[in-house]
Amino acid sequence: MYESSVVAVRATGVMPEVVASEVEARLQETAKEGWELHMIQPVIYNSATTGYLLLILRRPSGSGT
Repeated sequence: MYESSVVAVRATGVMPEVVASEVEARLQETAKEGWELHMIQPVIYNSATTGYLLLILRRPSGSGT
């Protein structure tokens, strides 16, 4: 069984390199607490380009620090 966490990373109006760096930083930060990336979901609104990336994380239940 797993527990989940969701982290939002802003993608609109930001260069792809900045988004990639932010995603990497968030993944490294959360990995210290035992979280691993399960999937990424883009959030699109107002018929625009991707607004945010949702990083959906998981870790085995009871492994929190």
